Amino acid sequence: MYKFNPIITAACLAGLVAAATPVWETLPATPTLPGNPAGSKTEINGVQIWHAEFGTASADTVPVLFLHGGFGNADYWGDVIATISKTRQVIAMDNRGHGRSTMDSTPFTYELYASDAAGLLESLGIAKAAWVGWSDMGAGTLAALMSSDNSTLIDRAFVYGGFHSFSSTNSSFESTAIYTEFTTRAIAEYQTLQPDGDLTAFATAVSTLEATLPIWEEADFKKVTLGSKVTICGGQYEEAVVLYEPTLLNGWIAGSQLVMMTNVSHFAPVQDPVQFAEKVEAFLKA
Repeated sequence: MYKFNPIITAACLAGLVAAATPVWETLPATPTLPGNPAGSKTEINGVQIWHAEFGTASADTVPVLFLHGGFGNADYWGDVIATISKTRQVIAMDNRGHGRSTMDSTPFTYELYASDAAGLLESLGIAKAAWVGWSDMGAGTLAALMSSDNSTLIDRAFVYGGFHSFSSTNSSFESTAIYTEFTTRAIAEYQTLQPDGDLTAFATAVSTLEATLPIWEEADFKKVTLGSKVTICGGQYEEAVVLYEPTLLNGWIAGSQLVMMTNVSHFAPVQDPVQFAEKVEAFLKA
């Protein structure tokens, strides 16, 4: 007769629960950036913007700039960058106020985010880059594409989980378990990466931004002229942004490409970094 071992049984049950949870409902551990770099800070638009570089520059390819979402930091790109940096120069930055970058009293806007990213590229002497923007920086990348100044630094753009209006947010997102897990984690990460930061001021700035901006309309997207060099990407189980948003943006940006990722949600870069990197690599080669 088999003996009952509570330790083994508990482990097996835990494994069954994990296996039964769809990947799009999970929030895997935040990865580290390749080599866990110290990075450096550059004064841009009155604040200190942190960034790190990976891979090797080549005259044959443009660098890739990875831009993270609201309340997060560049580390969330770690596993994706580990793949892309094998063949490309990669730059990852923390948005103002996020991660290791500082903030001032200037209200956050997506246009300001875009200007920070463009300013970083200019400081590095990079004339053009492929921008990969997720969530808030999906919107930030859209803002850059619509700017006569910042768009000159974009060779091509990949927008994941981006949106044209604050009203595109899924009203039920804040009641999900994954939202609660992410915000709890984001607070802890902020306090670790920026121990002298003002969490209340930071959270207020991001929350105000996301509750009031952007307010773009279809006509605004006529300013985007890169055509097929713009890829709008969405997740099959997107929970933060309304599901029709990628199709809508694709229709509004003339000539743009529409790509969907399977079995992932808003957190695709950590849920399935292999698939995410594959989509980015295809975008870079197109």
